[in-house]
Amino acid sequence: MAHIGVLQWFEDHHIPIDYLAGTSMGGLIGGLYATGYSPAEIQHIVQNVDWDSVLAGQTQYPDLAFRRKEDLRSIPNGLELGLRHGPQLPGGLNSGQAVRMIIDRYVLPYSAVSSFDALPTPFRCVATDLVSGKPVIFQNGSLSDALRATMSIPGVFSPVEHDGRILADGGLLDNLPTDVAKQMGADIVIGVHLTTGPVVPKNLTSLLQVAGGSTDVMIDANELRGMQQADILITVNLEGYSTLDFSSVDKIIPEGTRAAAQRSALLDRLRLSDEEWQRYQADRRSRMIRTVPAPAFVEVAGAPPNLSKDIQKELLPFVGKPLDTPRLEAALATQIGIGRLNSLNFSLTDHDGSTGLLVTAEDKEYSPPWIKPGFTIDGSDPNNVQFTFGARTTFLDVGGYRSELRSDFSIGSIYSFDTEYYHPFTATTRWFIAPEINVSRSPLNLYVKNTLLAEYKKNQAGGGIDVGYAFDRYSELRLGYQAGYEAVNRWIGSPVLPSVAGRTGITRLQYALDRLDNPIIPRGGVAVLAYGGWTDANPGAARPFPSSEVTFEAFHPVSRPASVYLIAEGATTYGFDRTGLPAFALGGPSRLAGYGVNQFLTNQYWYGRVGYLRLLAHMPALLGSGVYLDAHYELAKPYALPGLAKPPGLPNDGVVGLIAQTILGPVLIGGSMGDAAHREWFFQLGRVF
Repeated sequence: MAHIGVLQWFEDHHIPIDYLAGTSMGGLIGGLYATGYSPAEIQHIVQNVDWDSVLAGQTQYPDLAFRRKEDLRSIPNGLELGLRHGPQLPGGLNSGQAVRMIIDRYVLPYSAVSSFDALPTPFRCVATDLVSGKPVIFQNGSLSDALRATMSIPGVFSPVEHDGRILADGGLLDNLPTDVAKQMGADIVIGVHLTTGPVVPKNLTSLLQVAGGSTDVMIDANELRGMQQADILITVNLEGYSTLDFSSVDKIIPEGTRAAAQRSALLDRLRLSDEEWQRYQADRRSRMIRTVPAPAFVEVAGAPPNLSKDIQKELLPFVGKPLDTPRLEAALATQIGIGRLNSLNFSLTDHDGSTGLLVTAEDKEYSPPWIKPGFTIDGSDPNNVQFTFGARTTFLDVGGYRSELRSDFSIGSIYSFDTEYYHPFTATTRWFIAPEINVSRSPLNLYVKNTLLAEYKKNQAGGGIDVGYAFDRYSELRLGYQAGYEAVNRWIGSPVLPSVAGRTGITRLQYALDRLDNPIIPRGGVAVLAYGGWTDANPGAARPFPSSEVTFEAFHPVSRPASVYLIAEGATTYGFDRTGLPAFALGGPSRLAGYGVNQFLTNQYWYGRVGYLRLLAHMPALLGSGVYLDAHYELAKPYALPGLAKPPGLPNDGVVGLIAQTILGPVLIGGSMGDAAHREWFFQLGRVF
């Protein structure tokens, strides 16, 4: 970002740039300038980019397909390992899709420019070939590919495969490419060197700090070589800022301007007269391209045939109209949200005298299939902490295009295995069939306040089949039947409930809507989950009975850092009390935190929560999102069951907690105070909302 300030000083003082070479972020800023954007325009571009989202590298939650939304709701973290060639991490924490969209948006008019010498300012950028260990200097071909490759920071952004080479950030070998500028023909080379000051030993203690420090040593060595080849060197002092400190752009840009001004005694010798500057600017403008023709066709490359047809069909509305790039980017994001591809980029292409839209797909080298690991720590009772490790594996196109075999397993406090085969009736229909089998062993802990009354073990095995309709990427409807065997036995404590065993069977209609903006800590949107069922068999039940349950969530932002929200739930067995075990339970951090876990066992209840969420601090984009304050008030009405203690009329409490959204999932630490002097504190790693 500091380079923008340097370029602005050059323009203000009429100093021409005949050749421009850059590496990494300097390559991106240099590339934008080379295509004719002024420093003020580049500053506007970078200030309006959501860098936290770009660096996080996750597809925006609303853009995900419905089943990928289910994945994140079940396992709320950003971890994923590929299984295509055995367990394998992706090439970077970030696929680079968001960066690619920014690049494509602004260099699209230059898709047909084959030589970078034809740009308004002749340009080069440098990448590193990880196979040969040599620098790669881009001087022709796709400018978008070149800019994406030069800033592929190892471990952060996935490397770029280009002409059989695996390309990463050029800073590894040539971070200050003064040699490249000389090769282009420059007889006076000005180097812009960024420094963050001396290394502080106390900042080299963690694994990430040591790894980063090691890379810095390598970069510093080649940067010294670049500095020695500069005729004039501008050094920008950025002490106190880090590589990923994009939020400080307004403070960093002036540092570049200030550094250039400090070398004015030398630089002013290169100044043009007003007349010469006007001719220079006119020459640049004559080579600028700012408009693109309406595409006459859409071509998709790099994707499997069925997926290519789907993408092409989705993009047909863009044919014959002026290209709306924001709408195009949104359409491509939904295709990335299916989970099959690493990235999609767009450019222009010519066939038989017609200009069309070319969309190029980059496949995930490591998946599908993939596995999402998850961790759950339940500190509802700090004296009896529960830990579970689980994972979800997903295989695509098993038995047909768009079919999925999805399996979950967990070990620890909960042992379980569940697998579902999702199969659309045809390759294009929204109707699907989904058979499932499952087996599990889980604890059923019963508390009064923080006193553990009893622990039961629930053993289940069964299966079922659903027929459903996927309305869109936000909602689906299912109708199905599930049957199995269940045994619930007291393990320790008082016999609060009977031990029962027997067959289970339920016919169920379920509707799910998810229009939240985030699955972990939503800031806006609504979600609904509703089901109605007819249970024909349940251990201990006197006869068949109906049941229904509805959950509604709504979040609304009231300022940039804050949102208010409402959660409302209700459930009933329509007056049928002899259901065997109670159908529902309240109590614990998720519903009535001031009371013990499962303190209220019932066959009918309603529950409401109103809350306030506020972002307190950002976290490094590669480690998480931020730290939030959650304050809410909750109120419920559990209806009494024969043989169990009568609950109070309207149990309620207030809760205050801190939630850190980390790469491993949300971490919550909170406390509550309820009516009748109920007080609890708790912590957890895992789903919060």
